Amino acid sequence: MPYPECWSLADGTPLTLRALRPGDADALGRLIDELPTPDRRRRFHGAVNGVSTAWLSRLTSVDPAREIALVVTARRRGEELLVADVRCAVDMTGQDAEFALMVAGGWRRRGIGQRALLGLADAAAERGLHWLYGSVLADNLPMLGLVRRCGFLGTPHRSDRRLIVVERRLQAAVTAAAA
Repeated sequence: MPYPECWSLADGTPLTLRALRPGDADALGRLIDELPTPDRRRRFHGAVNGVSTAWLSRLTSVDPAREIALVVTARRRGEELLVADVRCAVDMTGQDAEFALMVAGGWRRRGIGQRALLGLADAAAERGLHWLYGSVLADNLPMLGLVRRCGFLGTPHRSDRRLIVVERRLQAAVTAAAA
């Protein structure tokens, strides 16, 4: 997938899906801090009360051999706002990756999460990964709906009924297996 990918919302707001940069630390911190408490719990599967400089540094210092991190930005009044973060980390198999997604509260239900997650799936497939998977809290119905629309299948976690495991086989892996 070529980066950046640009498009506009129905209201004309220009958006860009691009690779996360180390300089995005402050904007990423604002995105996390501004999430309502229930949304932070859903994203991080527990309480997160603020982010440290060290944690933000880790989140924005992506190891390209093991991680893919993308953000969606919007232009408003000449300012770039970070409105979504989607990422994956390659697991120990070296063929599959666990993903995570967050979209700022005021930007949801506008197709941003779907576009970001599908962009991540494309980038992971181009990297040669076979599967994207994640754990979603069972009460996170908006996220479960989003992943279904993006082609993920969900099953209850074997040992934690609070979680749904979602997974999607990546297209390049399917095409390579068929050849």
